[in-house]
Amino acid sequence: MANKLGDRMKSVLSTRRGKIIFWVACVLILGSMALGINFWYQSYKYVSTSNASIQAPLIPVGTLTPCQIISLDADYGDYVEKGQRIAVVGAPRSDNPTNMQGLKEIPIGRTNIESPVNGYIAAVWTYPGAVISSGQPIVTVYDISETWVIANITETDIYHIKPGQEVKINIDSLGGVTLKGHVEGIAAATAGKFSLLPQNNTTANFIKVAQVVPVKITVENPGNYILIPGTSAEVKIVIR
Repeated sequence: MANKLGDRMKSVLSTRRGKIIFWVACVLILGSMALGINFWYQSYKYVSTSNASIQAPLIPVGTLTPCQIISLDADYGDYVEKGQRIAVVGAPRSDNPTNMQGLKEIPIGRTNIESPVNGYIAAVWTYPGAVISSGQPIVTVYDISETWVIANITETDIYHIKPGQEVKINIDSLGGVTLKGHVEGIAAATAGKFSLLPQNNTTANFIKVAQVVPVKITVENPGNYILIPGTSAEVKIVIR
């Protein structure tokens, strides 16, 4: 019986169709093994997540006194340098001498509103002729001198993460360009604790949900690439 089965297998493999089936099966098996080995290697060497985004300081630029917008000299996406005029406003002088970054006390007549940093105009909140109140922003500038990534790492992986570890950052808005970075810090609380509605279970019907911990990643030498705050990223933190 065994001899007949063996002879039959040899007969099948000797045909052209049988050889094709044999080699296809071998390729599928080897491919599955390669995928399994690669998955194990990636899990062993990296902690990865696509739950990450670009962050940067967003600075509202306005005045400490009510005023009228006479002209706007910058628009969405414009690059501005520190000290460059963004708007011209007119208002009476305030008795409050307090001055803060991005907020300027307005004297009598017309006054230039200047950018406090080098960066890009992220938002425009008003228009020429409008009257704005004290502290209301005219534009928002994001500071390009400091950008970072916030990656939300699951609580089951966070014990692998340490400051200084190398990170590979894939930026979606740059068409998949990969930049280098390093872990700068790890939050002392989960992301859920900073939400408006923290997840606190008060019933007996508890369902365990994996929490995530924010990890701050510094981007090293972004070069001429413009990193847009809020855009998505995928990170791979080298842990071994």
